[in-house]
Amino acid sequence: MDEKALRILTILRLDAQRVFERVKYREAEYMHHFSAKRTRDHFPDVFKNRFDEVSVEDLLACGEEVIIGLDQFYFKVGELKWYLMVTNDMPGTVHEHVRHGIKELEMAYDILQLYINAELESHRQSEPPEKLETPTLEMFPDFK
Repeated sequence: MDEKALRILTILRLDAQRVFERVKYREAEYMHHFSAKRTRDHFPDVFKNRFDEVSVEDLLACGEEVIIGLDQFYFKVGELKWYLMVTNDMPGTVHEHVRHGIKELEMAYDILQLYINAELESHRQSEPPEKLETPTLEMFPDFK
């Protein structure tokens, strides 16, 4: 795996983490805003992600499992965003739907992280170990 692939995997891993954290841990905040003000203007910021900007060429650097995991995770993100942008359901129903959607998103997120971390770990194991220099007293001039 080359350096570009490692960077793409890292960016995708961090992006999925940030999206998941916003959706899950800010639920009360964005749902209160939705219920109290009857506006959807804030949802694009909640669901903003970098995956929409990733090219197919960049994805070719990822393993098959990672690509499937990305598709499943961002599909769930898209479903939840779409629902919130178009629903006419009552606030209680919306809250229930969002809670269920977050549970599904969490499962997809956990699987995606597992695939990405496995791919990153397999790369680390395939790298030759770094040659470590044996410490000498000259390296630590202040040590007496």
